[in-house]
Amino acid sequence: MKELSENELLQLAQSEVKKMDIHLWSQMVIVILIITQVIFVFAQIISGWTYFFMWIALMILYFIHRLKVKKSEIKVQEILDELTSRGL
Repeated sequence: MKELSENELLQLAQSEVKKMDIHLWSQMVIVILIITQVIFVFAQIISGWTYFFMWIALMILYFIHRLKVKKSEIKVQEILDELTSRGL
């Protein structure tokens, strides 16, 4: 990242923040789906097995998005550290 200019670093940081935003929204949608499924199980609209398999799939998706958010956070922190070391 040392070869990038300050503007390029800022643009890179902005794109990483946008990625984080998208993945955080995806996590919220997944949580809403899980809560909806719990309501459906209690109302006996879907079976417990259906809920179990869907819960596993949704949790896998949730953790994938969580890992991507963490990657973006680390990259943004590296960009901020680089900008700080340059005295900006």
